Amino acid sequence: MGFMDKKKAVKLATASAVAASAFVAANPHASQAATDVATVVSQAKAQFKEAYYTYSHTVTETGKLPNISDVYAAYNKAKQAYANAVAVVNKAGGAKKDAYLADLQATYETYVFKANPKSGEARVATYIDAYNYAVKLDGLRQDLAKAVEAKDLKKAEELYHKISYELKTRTVILDRVYGQSTRDLLRSQFKAEAQKLRDSLVYDITVSMKAREAQDAVKAGNLDKAKAALDQVNQYVSKVTDAFKTELQKAAQDANAAYEAALPFKVESVAVVNAKQIEIKFNKAVDRSTASNKNNYKIQKSSDSSASTLATLDGSADISWSDDGKTVTITTTSGIINKFGVVNDAPFKFIVENIKDKYGKTVDSYSTNLVVKDTVAPTLKEVKATAKSTTTKVTLVFSEPVQASGAIAYVGGQAASVQDGSNPNEIILTTAQALEAGKTYDLTLLNFKDYANNFLQPNPTTKSFTVSSDAVAPTVQDVKVVRDNLIEVTFDKAMDASTFAGYTRVLDLNGNPQGGTITATIKSGTAGKTVRLALGSAVPFNDSGVFSGTLVLGNGIKDVNGNAKSATTHSITLTKDTARPTVAGASYVAAGGQYAGNTYTNGAIVLKFNEDVAKIGSDFRLITAGGEDVTSRLNAGGAAVNNDDNTEVIIPLSSSLSAGTYTLRVGNDVVQDLSTQANRNAAAVTTVTVGASSDSSKPVVNEGSVSAVAATSQTSGTTISLTMTDNVGLDLATVQDVNNYLLNGKPLPSGSYVTIAHGSGSSSSAATNITVTLNIPAKSITKDGQYALNINNIKDKAGNIADPKVANVRLNDDVSPELKTATISSNGLLVLGFSESVNSVGATTPSDFQFVINGVEVATTYNGNIVQFDDGTGTDAGKYVVTFKAKVDKGADNNESTTADNRLYLDVNGNNAFDSGTDILVQTGTTKAVGDVTLDVNLLSALKVKVVNNAAVKDQSTLQNPIQVGTTITVK
Repeated sequence: MGFMDKKKAVKLATASAVAASAFVAANPHASQAATDVATVVSQAKAQFKEAYYTYSHTVTETGKLPNISDVYAAYNKAKQAYANAVAVVNKAGGAKKDAYLADLQATYETYVFKANPKSGEARVATYIDAYNYAVKLDGLRQDLAKAVEAKDLKKAEELYHKISYELKTRTVILDRVYGQSTRDLLRSQFKAEAQKLRDSLVYDITVSMKAREAQDAVKAGNLDKAKAALDQVNQYVSKVTDAFKTELQKAAQDANAAYEAALPFKVESVAVVNAKQIEIKFNKAVDRSTASNKNNYKIQKSSDSSASTLATLDGSADISWSDDGKTVTITTTSGIINKFGVVNDAPFKFIVENIKDKYGKTVDSYSTNLVVKDTVAPTLKEVKATAKSTTTKVTLVFSEPVQASGAIAYVGGQAASVQDGSNPNEIILTTAQALEAGKTYDLTLLNFKDYANNFLQPNPTTKSFTVSSDAVAPTVQDVKVVRDNLIEVTFDKAMDASTFAGYTRVLDLNGNPQGGTITATIKSGTAGKTVRLALGSAVPFNDSGVFSGTLVLGNGIKDVNGNAKSATTHSITLTKDTARPTVAGASYVAAGGQYAGNTYTNGAIVLKFNEDVAKIGSDFRLITAGGEDVTSRLNAGGAAVNNDDNTEVIIPLSSSLSAGTYTLRVGNDVVQDLSTQANRNAAAVTTVTVGASSDSSKPVVNEGSVSAVAATSQTSGTTISLTMTDNVGLDLATVQDVNNYLLNGKPLPSGSYVTIAHGSGSSSSAATNITVTLNIPAKSITKDGQYALNINNIKDKAGNIADPKVANVRLNDDVSPELKTATISSNGLLVLGFSESVNSVGATTPSDFQFVINGVEVATTYNGNIVQFDDGTGTDAGKYVVTFKAKVDKGADNNESTTADNRLYLDVNGNNAFDSGTDILVQTGTTKAVGDVTLDVNLLSALKVKVVNNAAVKDQSTLQNPIQVGTTITVK
């Protein structure tokens, strides 16, 4: 055969082989004489190769895998051809029999099949095995994809392991296929896709497995193994896919909780942080009710015969805890040395006892020796002042708590008052001057010292700072689901809860609104930054008790300074709450003490639950340590939920209790939680310790009592009244400090003052019930509307600080509008701008203004001849646009065509003729047409505008305040 195209040769050979194979298959026992053995062998070998080419040439020519049925058909033909050819050779016999048989076998085993093939052998059979395996692997991949889509974690984990096994142990089948391009195509089309999906779930499956492993280890008491598993859970849970995020986060949370609950509760360390603070670290989160009980901390000096409680030594000390609840910090009111009576560098014993973890385990009594040895001077770390326009507050941040008493500060060369901040390491300076945003001021600090009397160095310290501008929109920092109908949103700044109405929605995955009308309130103790969003109705949970949707926060939501946020959306998952509320503990309010704004003559018991509740029953029993039933001393019918803290039920006492430990039995269905399911409590038992009382109750600012008498004229002024109470007595200095009140986040207007009226039983020496009136001077409120009144830093005589409160009041604008700007527009008109919106132009509007033109003062009676007032539009909306009406005459020669002497003038007296000495000449020599023209103000050599009357121009407020007279603006 001569030279020909390779592909054509293959096709011809294939055709011959097929024909010969058909002949042999039809005549396997034909006579030797009729059969050419060599041809039969050659044709059979061609069929073997054709079976191989069926898959290999398809891949190389199309880049795709062949139809497997075509490969099977060719494979079966090759097997049959081999059997028939062997039969022919054996039948024919002869000298070449063995050679023919060997050739047939070698070719067959290379291209078609061999029992234990080596690389490059049994190509068709190996391909078929590989393809069938790949299809099986892809089936597992598809099943896994469906499990992910259905969020079936159990099924997904099962398939994940099956695919992992296949990829690890069996994909070598693909590697045996002859032909690089075929191997690569099988790998990319089947193995790579399966591996990609499997690998995407590696963190999900690891977290799922390790969370179970941790739970099992906890049950088996192997906490070391549980800890090792949890380390991996906590490392990878943030990386899981969205499909299983909710389920795995809960699994991680439950596993961590189980491990923490199983740990023995212990104190890890106690340390003196500085001369004012002691820090206690626990190995797990504390129960805040017992951790905040000052009787559970004791101090004993070497000279003391017994230990004294913190409640006795410093009943007003502040107790706080870290976000994870594992670190408790005690901040004394005036320093450890002063309150505990210890000596610097002298050891004293510190005891921790009776504190429970959040699972109810009580810590073993722990004691250690502490020493106050503070010789390091405090350092000034930061100076902060923020304002939208002006402020009088400057915050100093130190490396440790410093004493406000005796400290002196100057801001911008003027003395400033020095007060403790809300943070122990902060001091607040209040200036008499208004500090402007963007400006830099000098700061001088003298005699600032820590509670070990180490002075700030150098003394005095000087520093400059710049007031930062607060014109930035608030941003969302965190969205947290509290329960199945309550969401908390934390912002980076204090928010105005009243602006959330109409701009807050919950949508389901189809975009339909759910949850009814949403109510927004500020969460106490968050400086106004955390807003609680309560849903008005239940969302539609799925069969698993889960609702997935979107929280929409619109662009009408504002901070307390009026800065609006951008619209944002946040994915949320609400889980139906089916857990009962549980009793977390109980505490005692001493007889005559005040709690949550009420005075309890005989005392009270505060019953703490693990979540917000509503009271629905009164089944309480009180038993003494000796077993005596003293339930009659409980005013169970008067029990009520604490309005300031809905996790508490306050049970008044009808008669006082003697010191000791009591058992309080709480019956079934006393409370129900506030979830959509209204779950009721189960019966429980807790203890109450009644000891010596100390004043640790905060004064109460009754924000519900806030009312305002808005200004009725520009001379009446404005007053705002509210009531405050305390069980012992308010610190009236803090009540009368105007700096403790803010309107829309700003200090009260200059000249404001505070007056006090005492209610029943209240006096200057024991101010227990007072009405406070904020007196705001006339002409101080610049805008009609709702104002947020912030009340902060109100203290009682023991130093307890009332919770910050916010109330809304409606006030009237009693400030006159002022002429602020007078500018020339691009088309030569005069534009007058004001401090606020004013009324529309009327017939008498021009009479409130006087113009001085080119040095000539024009009487207001002539304004109608030379000016026309119109309301501004577009970018000039809210302003007045003044058009100067001029005239052009024919000049001295009374010849219109000789323009060199034509005059452009303002006809002041309105007689249509130029009168020298009366009218104002603007230009001699003009080409403008003779007659009335609009004057380009730029042609004037000088122009002033004055406000001389206030009969016509008024603002648009309720009081319609007239314009401020006396303002003069030089235009040019």
